[in-house]
Order: sequence, then structure tokens, then C-alpha cells
Amino acid sequence: MAKAKNDDTVFCRWERNGEFAIHFTQNVFDENNPLVADVLKRATGSDAPRVLLVADGNVVQRTEGLGTRIGRYVKANGIELAAQPVVMGGGEKIKSDGLRSASEILNAVIDAKVGVNDAILVIGGGTLLDLAGYAAAQVRGGINLVRMPTTIASMIDATFADEAAINTPGVKDALRVPSHCAAAIIDFGFALTVLDGVWRGGVGEAVRFAAVRDAALMKRIAKAAEQLKNRDLKAMTAMVRGVVEARAKKGADGFALWSAGRLEAMSSYKLPHGYAVPIGICIDCAYAVAKGVLKPADQELVCRALSECGALDGLVHSRHLLSQADNILLGLDAWKLSSGSPGIVLPAGLGKQMVDEEPDRELLRQVIRDFLQASMEG
Repeated sequence: MAKAKNDDTVFCRWERNGEFAIHFTQNVFDENNPLVADVLKRATGSDAPRVLLVADGNVVQRTEGLGTRIGRYVKANGIELAAQPVVMGGGEKIKSDGLRSASEILNAVIDAKVGVNDAILVIGGGTLLDLAGYAAAQVRGGINLVRMPTTIASMIDATFADEAAINTPGVKDALRVPSHCAAAIIDFGFALTVLDGVWRGGVGEAVRFAAVRDAALMKRIAKAAEQLKNRDLKAMTAMVRGVVEARAKKGADGFALWSAGRLEAMSSYKLPHGYAVPIGICIDCAYAVAKGVLKPADQELVCRALSECGALDGLVHSRHLLSQADNILLGLDAWKLSSGSPGIVLPAGLGKQMVDEEPDRELLRQVIRDFLQASMEG
């Protein structure tokens, strides 16, 4: 998937729609940092790009002087803001509100007369990137989109998304449209603005990828788990770079998503994605051991890393969901509807994966029950 790599840029190729760049930077809105301006100029084909800014209100509130810095930056670099920035909260609730938040962005794009030669710059976590991508993909047949992810999970996952998705009651990501960004910009400093739970859930997303795609990276994450829990910037930066570079080469995977998505839907999206994914990882690792395709030692390394980095902190609040094994198994049906296949991705050794084409529901039911019992004893 990766074409080439520069010191601060990873180039990726969509499966069907050309190439895009992921840029790493610091102090992204320093007036003397030309990266954002250069990216927007390339995206729009204009030396004076016209842009609608969509931003996560939590990031704005927790990044001192961000609005002022952006104002100075656009003035200094010849960027025209098409309208007042659209600022809204993040979290799964904005994807699950009957399209109200999505419509707010859609209407802002239309009212500001943002056209195909303009751009949307979205700054926020994965849910806001989804909503902005949903708007960008539909208005006037497609508006240029530049992603600036601000959470660990969005840096290593939503950055690569080739779809934008909205939830419906009981169905995670039920409404989907193709969505391709012109470029993505990662400033690691934004991750420092998130709450502990969001931070640790992002580490869990990194484990999800590494467990089935890169054994060496998985071992490094496990070794640094305590540092990552304590929000060590150097450890986080190394982890995110490692996942982004590996994912650019190896592509995405669906490991643990069938169960995580179902747990989120069962909770009416009160269980954050960052806490649902680690639980899904543990379920699928235990199932892989029961199937005989994963060594118990590899399972233990993955699940210990999740525990030590704090990504399993949501487990104590999820036992009422885990007690509903039959309900969780409905996630297999939802997965088939969205993926076109009943098969689920399992770890087949550290850093390796296989597809279980016909999941054993009775075995999964027992694994979920055993996992719930173990969590209560622990």
C-alpha cells in the first residue's frame, strides 16, 4: 500500500482511488510552519485556498490559544475561511443522533457556498472525521477533505478510512459513503488534550492492529505499556509512527470489530469505541486459543499489554453487556451484512492473522461466558 516514505511523510495508495499523503509535524499552526498551507494549496489547486474549518470543541477548549493561533495562521499564509468554523463535541453520540450533527456540517458547507475547488479541514477525533467526511463526500459530488486527527485512535485508524459512517439505533456504522481525503496531517501534541480514557483506548487500537499485523511492533507496545498508560509522549509518538508506517504498507484489517461494534450498539453507544475494542480483542484472542490457532503465551502478551496500558479500564462497567452472550453474537450477523462475508479475522500467532470462515457460535458463547467469569474473579 505504501509507495514511498520521507522523513516526515508516509505516502499511501487507496485501493481504488489514487494516492494520499500522511504528514507528521509539530506546532502545526505556527505561522512559520508552511505544512497546512501547502497541503491546502495542493488540495484546492489554488495559492489562496478557501476552506471551511470543522473542529472538535473539546480540542479547542483544551488547546490553549488554538483559535487565536489558527486566526493568525490563515492570515499569514493567505488562506480564506469560508465561514465561521463549525465547532461541535466529539464522541460516538454525534454519530448516533439521527443525523442532527451530520446535518449541521452539511448545512454549513452549503450555506458557506463551499465548492469543489474549496476544501474542508477537519480537526478532531474519529467520529468528527467521520461526520466531516460524510458531508465532504456528498455535497456537490465531493469536496476536498483534509484530515487532522487529534486522538491516538484517529491518528492510526480514521486517518486511513476510505468510508465515512453514521450509526443508526442498534447498528454501528450502518450508513456509509465512500470518503477519501486529499491528505492527513498528524501533530502528536493534540493527543495530549484528550482524557485518560480516550488516550488508553487509542493504545488499545494500536494493539488491535499490531496483534495480527506486526509481531515486533506488538512486542514494543507491550514493553512500553506502563509508559503509555502514564501518557509518555515519546512512547506514544513511537507507537503511532510505528502503526501508521506499518499500516501504510500492510493495509487495514477487521480484527475484533464484529464484537466491539456490537458491544457499542448494545450500550446505545455509551460504551466508548476505545473501551469496546480491547474487550473485543480479548474475546477473539480467547476464541483463537480455543480454536487452537493462537498460543496461550501470545494471548497472554496481548491481553497483559491491554491491561497494563489501561485500555481494559472499561471492562468493569461492561459486565452487564458480557452477561448477554447471545446478544453479542448478533454482531456476527451485523458483520456479515457490512463485510459481505460471515468470516471473522483471528490472530494466528503474534503478528499474523487468519479468517475463520464459519465462526463456531457455541464456542464463542462459552468463551464470552468464561471471559466474564474471569473478569469478575480478577
